Order: sequence, then structure tokens, then C-alpha cells
Amino acid sequence: MIDNARLYAEPFARRLRGHADIKDVTLCALRDINDHTHPEARRYDAALINASAPNVEQVISSLSKVPLAVIALGVDETENRVIGLAESGAAGYVPLSGDIDDVVRSARAAVRKEMHCSPDLAFQLWQHIGLMAAQAPEQKPAVHLTRREREVLSLISLGASNQQISRELFIELRTVKNHVHNILRKLGAKRRGEAAARAHELVGWSAVTPSDAPGRRSRSPGRQGA
Repeated sequence: MIDNARLYAEPFARRLRGHADIKDVTLCALRDINDHTHPEARRYDAALINASAPNVEQVISSLSKVPLAVIALGVDETENRVIGLAESGAAGYVPLSGDIDDVVRSARAAVRKEMHCSPDLAFQLWQHIGLMAAQAPEQKPAVHLTRREREVLSLISLGASNQQISRELFIELRTVKNHVHNILRKLGAKRRGEAAARAHELVGWSAVTPSDAPGRRSRSPGRQGA
């Protein structure tokens, strides 16, 4: 059986081999390229893939572990098409109207980690990045609470007063007040109850009972000491 795809690609490969800027060209099966340990995958700088091939974006994604710059050939130069290829991992593309020189320029640019495209498409890609950033959920800042601050916050969530926290943790009242002040400041909270809610939201903190941590008395903070 004649491999029509290979016969079709041979003239293209011969034209690339004759280009002054190309050292070598070979035709590889996808299974060989996809194996990053295969000699052919490690020998070359770029992989050229027909953009009209079935499931081409999935194919490009499957090459993410291969040390090759993937170039999609024969691309309909629309924003959605190019963005889809870029999201799948393509390092460059050649439009339907491109020629052998465009293939070489795109491959060389991709190897240098550059992008060879029209100014109009570059602007569209830039706008797409801005749109994606605007739609991305706001990242909450990291909050760091010391071990003692977490202990104080645990007791706050259980309804303990500063005096009760002082007795539970064997620390002075003014030290408790300083911890509470720092907790409210770090969590951006104005009240004690809001601090516990903010802690759970920002740092995944959840309350523990006094007996869950070393150095605490095993009674409830609501009980009065002797």
C-alpha cells in the first residue's frame, strides 16, 4: 500500500533540504516524534505539522515533553485559530499563503523563542492576553500567621475573650492584645468574628479546640479558671 501522506510530503521535504538555512530534514511518524527519547526527537530543533490534520491541536499538546519547537503549517490566519494553536503548545505557524521562506523564518524564530506573525495578529494576541487577565479571578494575597497567632485565632473563633485567651495560653493580657491587633491587621479585618472568617477564606485555616494544640489547658475557654 502506498503511503500517500509520505509521498505528498517528500517534495516539500526536498525543497526544505535545498534551503541554505536548513541543515537537515527528515520525515518522522508522529509516534517517533512523540517519544522524547527517540533519536529523531532529540536530533532536530523543530517539528513541522500540517494544521489541517485531524485533531491537530491534541497532537501538538501531546508533544509538550518533546524538546522541539512545533510549527503548524497551512494555518487559516484568524485570531481564534491561531490562539487555539498557541494554547495547545504551538511555538509558531505558517499561514495558508506562506511559502518555503515563511516556513524557515517561522522555524528559526521559534527556535530563538520569538514569534513570526503579522502586526495585525500580534495586536490581536496582545488584546487576547489583556482580556484573559481581566477575566481571571483575583488572586488573594498570601497571609502568614505565626503559630501563636493561629492559637489565639482558634480561641477567638470559639468566642474566648482576651482574658480567657490569656489564661488558656499562659501569656500576659497585653501580649494577647498585641496578637489580636496583628491578626486583625494581617487579615484586613475590623472585628474578631470577621478575622476568623477571613482566615478561613485566605489561608484555609479552620478552628481547633484548645486541647488540640500543645501548651494549652484542656478546658473550654468559656469556663472560669479556679
